[in-house]
Amino acid sequence: WESCRGGLCEQSQQLPHIESKPTPAAVKGSSCWDELDKADSEVENRRRRLQYYEDKKKEHLTYIKKHKELLAAKEKELEEKTAQARQIYSERIEVSRTVKSLDAEMNRLRERIRTEKSHQTLKMFIQILQLDSFLSYRVLLSLRCKLYFDHLLRIRGCSGRILFDHKNETLSITVQPGEEDRPAPSNVRSLSGGERSFSTVCFILSLWSITESPFRCLDEFDVYMDMLNRRIAMDMILKVADSQCHRQFILLTPQSMSFLPVSSRIRILRMQDPERGQRTLTFRNRNEEEEED
Repeated sequence: WESCRGGLCEQSQQLPHIESKPTPAAVKGSSCWDELDKADSEVENRRRRLQYYEDKKKEHLTYIKKHKELLAAKEKELEEKTAQARQIYSERIEVSRTVKSLDAEMNRLRERIRTEKSHQTLKMFIQILQLDSFLSYRVLLSLRCKLYFDHLLRIRGCSGRILFDHKNETLSITVQPGEEDRPAPSNVRSLSGGERSFSTVCFILSLWSITESPFRCLDEFDVYMDMLNRRIAMDMILKVADSQCHRQFILLTPQSMSFLPVSSRIRILRMQDPERGQRTLTFRNRNEEEEED
């Protein structure tokens, strides 16, 4: 009994040590739980990553759809631009330049076109101003010629009118002589020779008043004039010449000019009368004249 009791006490003392020591089954069960927790954590991580990539997939699909719509709009715009370009030039030209260089060239050409348009607008505006000035100046010159023509005719007691038709580029003259038996203005062709010559001189002097030329020439202007009309015409010409001393007046006439006043500004050159039956003029070489002198 004593021996059994001693063994029981010994076993009772070892019992706490035995209970605190894990068994193989307990150790195995603990490792399984650790693996299970680890697997759950991995599954959760995988689920979160799956949700992340699904969201990314939706985002990329939306992005692709948006760019497909943009591509379709650009293709439609390209077709429209191509159709417009074919109206200018039917064949397509392949180029090796970059888009950036082509854009720079197009911008340069647009700027040049804009500048040319502004220059053309300015040039057109200047041309309009010049045309308006020309038309106004032409009206003033026509009016001056008309008034001067009528003024010269009234010196002889006549009246007249010049009609300028700038559209058809024509000119008509009507003259009313001083006689009372001619109530209506007459055409120049219906005038007598002297009246026609005097009207012609008045018309030429009127044209001289609106034209610029260093020389004024008249040939046989007084052939059909009587002495009175001839003196009046010469007085008018001398008066005009005296007011325009910077110009040279050359008058050719077979009539005598002995009645002209003596002046340093007037020079009369009289040719010798031709012999009867003479058909040519005898001229001598200037070198021969100098040798004889």
